[in-house]
Amino acid sequence: MPYQAMAPFRPIQVGHPRGAPSALVAPILALAALGAVLVIPLVLLAAIPLLFAVALAIGGVIACGLGLWALVEGLAAFERWLETDPRFHQ
Repeated sequence: MPYQAMAPFRPIQVGHPRGAPSALVAPILALAALGAVLVIPLVLLAAIPLLFAVALAIGGVIACGLGLWALVEGLAAFERWLETDPRFHQ
């Protein structure tokens, strides 16, 4: 089989084929850029309370876990004291 080109080569056209784009394109692009400049920082600022809430939730879980661990250790120490104190051996 002989080699065949997949498609004829055509240079890429830049811009509108009949000249400059319409007068609406530049303001639309400017508003899109301004929107991106304003929206991206606002989204990042909105993420700060979410991260703070997640950090508080993780801290609360850690504090509850440490509190339960301390309670178990305290009860174990109290049990050892009850077993060794002669006042409770009768």
